[in-house]
Amino acid sequence: MSQARKGKGTQLPSRRDRVALAAAAYIPIFLFLATVIVAVLLIPGEMVQVGRRRGPYTLVPALPVQIGVLAVAVPLAGVVLARMARAAYSLWTTRHAEPGGFVLVPGEIIAWRGKQGWRGIDRTRLVMALLTCIGPALYVGWLVHVWTGGEPLVLKLFWSFFATVALGATVAPLMSKPGRTFVNDVLGEMVVTDRRIAWCSPRGDQYREILGAEIEDAALVEGDGQRAWIVLTQVRHTKVSEVDLFGVPEPAEALVAIRRFVSST
Repeated sequence: MSQARKGKGTQLPSRRDRVALAAAAYIPIFLFLATVIVAVLLIPGEMVQVGRRRGPYTLVPALPVQIGVLAVAVPLAGVVLARMARAAYSLWTTRHAEPGGFVLVPGEIIAWRGKQGWRGIDRTRLVMALLTCIGPALYVGWLVHVWTGGEPLVLKLFWSFFATVALGATVAPLMSKPGRTFVNDVLGEMVVTDRRIAWCSPRGDQYREILGAEIEDAALVEGDGQRAWIVLTQVRHTKVSEVDLFGVPEPAEALVAIRRFVSST
């Protein structure tokens, strides 16, 4: 996707991002409570030692201890699950409340369309994306190692809790708006009509556009007949900025379609 070189402001997290982060924050809490519940349920024998960390210890029946711990842990786990479910429902409703797919206004005509793919990502964003994926890759690999091993269930839950606390936060950038935009840029489509340039996600939803009336100039920077780098001069509210379109397929046809805005302006 294109990126403006100038005038790019800092975007605050959307409500959807905040809800997603809140839901994710409950995951390590639930894993900890699940570890406690499973550990208590799997206490061997009918007696258990209780006391201070360094002793002395007293043997007491296991059943009252299990009932006491479960009476606290199970309701807490239920509350956490309920809040996670409520957050998931909020995310679902928020997603369906977002604007629908790319729709042409009456009389609008598509002049060109094509997929920029990974070539549409500039090197800085590509390097940042690769660095961002290191943490999630380690986290997923850790979980796979834990759950494919032969350790008891309680240890699998404990190490899942530990891995989530240590590396779970590294997954957040992938679920954020910039992360979704990166995926849309790679898998989505660029559409040039007789009125605007729009970018659509793989699901067909429009997530960005530049009005044709804002395009003052368009030029080919470098490339070949297959793909090229096109730069636009955009004027919005007297603010001039340059917008890079990397990896544009069939650049000759795309440039002809875009330059119609310049001639009309």
